[in-house]
Amino acid sequence: MIKLRRATRKDCRLIWQWANDPEVRAVSFAPEPILYEDHVNWYETRLNDAGCCIYIADDIAENSDLESVGQIRFDLKGQEAVISISLDRKFRGQGRGARIIELASRAFLETSDARIIHAYIKKDNATSLAAFKKAGFSSVKSVLVANQPAHHLILGREEKS
Repeated sequence: MIKLRRATRKDCRLIWQWANDPEVRAVSFAPEPILYEDHVNWYETRLNDAGCCIYIADDIAENSDLESVGQIRFDLKGQEAVISISLDRKFRGQGRGARIIELASRAFLETSDARIIHAYIKKDNATSLAAFKKAGFSSVKSVLVANQPAHHLILGREEKS
């Protein structure tokens, strides 16, 4: 069962390790490896930014073992946010990405001022594209991100009548 929790300073190294996984770097808009010192500074800034929300997705197994599956981050500006996700390599290809995106997006929309979440996915990243669509995101258009072709998807807050 997947449970979300807010990231803490203790998660800094783990998130850095996930971010520097070669497969993650290959689908990133900035594919260069990240120096740990740079990550620590970036991470501290993000944790202290009221417009940034980082969740850690933990898997609670039937035998009560807890394993961290991945991270999902939302960067909020006004009422719009941009989402970013990475999974631990041992949990990829199991369908967990879509579930984590769905859970975290719902939680974020319920607890923030965000009315819409934007996802930007490199054109050749079919796995992420499928996960976001399964999580309820809709394709908007093709765009360029860091001079690279990308899919732009959105998920909006459902208004209550």
